[in-house]
Amino acid sequence: MDTCVVIEETDMDTILDRIAKDLSIEEKEREEVMALSRKAIRLSKKIIHAIHTDDIYDDAREELRTLMSTLSEKNRRFAKDAMMEYAEAEILISAVSGTQTPTPEDLGMDGGSWLMGMADTIGELRRIVLTHLMESDVDTAKELFSVMEIMCEGLMMFDVPDAILPIRRKQDVARGVVEKTRSDLLNAKMSYCVTE
Repeated sequence: MDTCVVIEETDMDTILDRIAKDLSIEEKEREEVMALSRKAIRLSKKIIHAIHTDDIYDDAREELRTLMSTLSEKNRRFAKDAMMEYAEAEILISAVSGTQTPTPEDLGMDGGSWLMGMADTIGELRRIVLTHLMESDVDTAKELFSVMEIMCEGLMMFDVPDAILPIRRKQDVARGVVEKTRSDLLNAKMSYCVTE
């Protein structure tokens, strides 16, 4: 014998009201996180710019770290872009200062955001390598290029669907950046040998 479940109108109203409240809370949290994310992205870009111009970035870095630590685990899914920029800034700092590369756990983020940030770091390192080449500092350029190669090789190990992590385009870009930089280094080395 079939049974039929009857939902009273008041039961339905209660269910729908609860869902509406939950969604409203989530929307408010998302808006708050998006505002924090925009600020984190600006601070990350400020740090990266400071690295390129040899400016001091300690205050911006401290503010960024504090800001990122306020994001709860639940809200981090709304802050993927901010986490990628944060990872890029911190990984770039470690690369140019020759310090230990921070892990995703050190930065309080998921591995995917960290990996995407590292991919973007390769392009920033290219700019720094070119600056050193223009200053005839081939040795430092070569050291930084070796860091770029290590990052690129690590990046190429990942073969995941875009639905999991949209990294393929960044892999292609990174590969191209490394090859262009290799060519620039070779040309600089040949030019340096000719002028000696």
